Amino acid sequence: MENKLGQLRIQVLKNLKRFLGLSCAKKGQLRIQEMAFMLLAVFLFFALVGLFAFTLVYINISDSASQIAEDRTLSSVTSLADTPEMSCVAAKSNCIDGDKLINLVGKDIYGRLWPYSSLRVIKFSGFNKEENELIVCTKANYPNCDAFNVYNKEVDNERAISSFVAICRKELENGYTYDRCETAKIIAGTKLIQVDG
Repeated sequence: MENKLGQLRIQVLKNLKRFLGLSCAKKGQLRIQEMAFMLLAVFLFFALVGLFAFTLVYINISDSASQIAEDRTLSSVTSLADTPEMSCVAAKSNCIDGDKLINLVGKDIYGRLWPYSSLRVIKFSGFNKEENELIVCTKANYPNCDAFNVYNKEVDNERAISSFVAICRKELENGYTYDRCETAKIIAGTKLIQVDG
């Protein structure tokens, strides 16, 4: 009987060791799973923070690029009247030759030459008119017109930058040739970089 009682104790102790050993293994597995979930949560948190930081940097770079494009357009539009394609023959500063300008109208090659998305000149006679009231200049109606549309790339997001210039043309009166000048506004468009999101 003692022998059976001893074997029963041994069996109980073995079962107890097995039971305790399995529960320790389950607790260890549970701790490993908790650690894995914590590491995953920390990784996802830092990934979201990194994505947010990248978005802010991207937006700032886009804004800077738009500002640089506007500044470049502003600095070049002020000196555009002095380019050989537009400048007055008499070497007047900030003066556009209307006879040269009418020959530039509708030539898209200048859209690749100049860094603007659109370029137009509005004479003083068109300053107080609505857009649909402006008489667009062609070789047929020049000089009795209001707006020279040199070219337009028709971009979606554009900001117009303007500067005032003198526009002159040769006139013949009483057998004498003279320069007839008036105030005009040169308007150049720059494409703004749009950030999606």
